[in-house]
Amino acid sequence: MFKQYHAYLTGYYGMQNTGDDVLMYATRWASHHLLGATNNKVSSDSLIKCEEFGDVQAMPKPRFRGQQRLSHYKNALQSEKVIFGGGSVLHSTKDLEFKRHLIKLAGRKASRAVGVGIGPFESLEAESACAKFLNECGFTGVRDPQSLAIAESIAPNANVKLTFDLAPLMLCHQTNRLVSIERNGIMYNFCQQAIDAFGNVNKDNEQHRIDMAVAAIEQTWQQTQEPIFLLDFSKHSQFGDVRIHRQIMSRVSSDVPMTHVAYDPNPFKVLQRIASFKATVSMRLHSAVMSFMANTPALSINYHRKCHSWCEQIGVPKVYQFDAQNINPKQLSEQLNQGVGTGFAVPIMKPDAAVQAALLNWKE
Repeated sequence: MFKQYHAYLTGYYGMQNTGDDVLMYATRWASHHLLGATNNKVSSDSLIKCEEFGDVQAMPKPRFRGQQRLSHYKNALQSEKVIFGGGSVLHSTKDLEFKRHLIKLAGRKASRAVGVGIGPFESLEAESACAKFLNECGFTGVRDPQSLAIAESIAPNANVKLTFDLAPLMLCHQTNRLVSIERNGIMYNFCQQAIDAFGNVNKDNEQHRIDMAVAAIEQTWQQTQEPIFLLDFSKHSQFGDVRIHRQIMSRVSSDVPMTHVAYDPNPFKVLQRIASFKATVSMRLHSAVMSFMANTPALSINYHRKCHSWCEQIGVPKVYQFDAQNINPKQLSEQLNQGVGTGFAVPIMKPDAAVQAALLNWKE
């Protein structure tokens, strides 16, 4: 029974979110090609089928209370190491204690957390749990300088390094390369802005953002005459993008040519689709990250510290950054019109450099 797998890969996988899909595929590729972990077990909430990368089986549906946790424990016990692959995952007490249990079952020295964000913590207890996790995990690669500063403050002796988001590793896939095609249209992506760990939102703020989104889209069309695309990055029944996008589409003038692009479980196809647009307006972090990977100009609607951190890391011009609480439709549409007409300013960092930074997650 012992050590049937080289690695147990775990994250928010199989939850119909493109950002998490990207992190899973990047983690799977790197563990195989960079760590030599060819026999991996992946924790996924649902069956994932991807012709470019191979299928991922779903975790068994629980038939009794606690079964899913026991399945995780069994997988960790049968693995030589646990790899926590990507995301803003180190912030809550319950989840951090769960991760510590997995490390103990698999082995502390070989286990690693890669491309992760730390905080903000829900409590002082969560901060203490994170310090213990960092000291017990063999290696932690944090994706932004703010997370590194937190780690150095609460666990100064832990093996923590500044690395990068995992997503650019998708560009290393040998048999799936971006194809150059003629660019057309402007893509928008919007999501809810949670105000707590349970996903609750401020309804007035959400409605205000929809008002601003409608105005921005109509002004963008008037100025650029570029068709508009609303792309879903999450299909989650409660927190997904589709309801927001449908509300926006129902209110935008019928004169504006709009296309709703549903969530696609294949992140390679999503990346290629993003490469077909002249520009994107991205609220979800990995909408902006994938735009950068595809060399598609991206305006960022920042709703979380991680969005600000990403813009700072790659050098997104300030005029391309907007506050999710107070989007200025006129300024946003003017930036898009100017960019489409005379060219967009580009980030300081290049995608090739981002790939090299992402590889730092696997150097230890």
